[in-house]
Amino acid sequence: MGVDSAAQLVPLRTKDEVRASIETHVLYAVEIPARFANSVKDVIHEARPEFKPGEISHLRRVVQFKFLPPQLQKRFNPPARLQRGIRNSEEHEDDEQPPPAALFNPLPPSDDESCSDSDEESCAKSEDTVRFFLLCPTRCFKPAELVALLRKNPPFSTMNIHPKLLYVTVPALAPTSAEQANQWSEQYWPIAYKNTNPFGPHPSLVARNTAEIESEAGDWLALARTAAAETAELGVGEEVGCVVVDRSSGTGEVVAIAGDCRWRSPIGEAESHTGPGNVMAHAVQRAIAIVAKKRLLMAGKNPAFLDRTLFCDIPLTAAETAAYEKANIEPTGYLCVNLDIYLTHEPCVMCSMAILHSRFRRCIFGKRMPLTGGMTSDTAGNDANPGKGLQHGIFWRPSELNWKFLAWESPASAELSASVTDTLHV
Repeated sequence: MGVDSAAQLVPLRTKDEVRASIETHVLYAVEIPARFANSVKDVIHEARPEFKPGEISHLRRVVQFKFLPPQLQKRFNPPARLQRGIRNSEEHEDDEQPPPAALFNPLPPSDDESCSDSDEESCAKSEDTVRFFLLCPTRCFKPAELVALLRKNPPFSTMNIHPKLLYVTVPALAPTSAEQANQWSEQYWPIAYKNTNPFGPHPSLVARNTAEIESEAGDWLALARTAAAETAELGVGEEVGCVVVDRSSGTGEVVAIAGDCRWRSPIGEAESHTGPGNVMAHAVQRAIAIVAKKRLLMAGKNPAFLDRTLFCDIPLTAAETAAYEKANIEPTGYLCVNLDIYLTHEPCVMCSMAILHSRFRRCIFGKRMPLTGGMTSDTAGNDANPGKGLQHGIFWRPSELNWKFLAWESPASAELSASVTDTLHV
């Protein structure tokens, strides 16, 4: 490996991960003494059995005031107010009740509602016993309906106090990493992270695979750029290339190298660079065809059986030929199972699907191509075309596609592959 073999690899986010990171909904919360949390929960679930607690299992349902994010502490009244409200309700049972608007729109505490020095012990006690309890999403009840239900049950029925509903915006879906859980806990509401990722590959799987390949990824990406430059110099393709690597033995072996040949005619001449060219001669399509041809060669069969001018499946450059002639792949097995593919650019939708259906294990590319690429999920175009990214996330959509694999981008390598614009399908 060369001195620049290591590369920074950033795992791609799946389409569901992206959705989880931006989708929120609003929940009702209420301030109650801690010992009543379970009984209130049962009342809610009995009234709305269609509401499944699993919907909010990623949220801490019962939280002390001191653990709320600062912006919620400013919005909500301090817990001591509930204790004083309980005492006041006993002294003024016949007083006129506040209007409904006062119940549903909590305001920041005023100075006279703050704990005084003489009330410090009471505040400390209420801090231990009073909790903010997440009830349910606002779709389950109208505010007045929920207040009426709560008032019929303890603690509000026995203490003769009004429940004050609080509106809390929270993430609708579970976090996909510990970092995201911490961020959401500071931004929205305390999160219960369960060290998993329900919307993509498990964090430990990603970390383990990243550690396995990052020390040599820079070399393979550099080799892909070499392949791209060689076919581009011949005038038969764009400056796009890829390298297929086998790491099943623990060390990386180059199985195939391919540059783009979309401008190569059926008789091998360079064509005019107009239109899309031969899409079946994209670098990815060529690499897969060369792997198939190489398996035939290793099996002792005539690889010419697969000669297809459309795929340009014969090695054209010195680098492509050297990799093709190495006897380093099993003759049997499903096409590209357990192989890794390194690309100068994010592959187009067609090539992304070819990678998936050929059953590659891992995909690593340099430059993002949000307007034409099929791998990324979280890029909505670029400065010139905002909001127009494809966002397909083809590498990990197990509910819709019959294969999945891990994928990374290498931002540093992207700077070296900038000659191809994001209007060209690669």
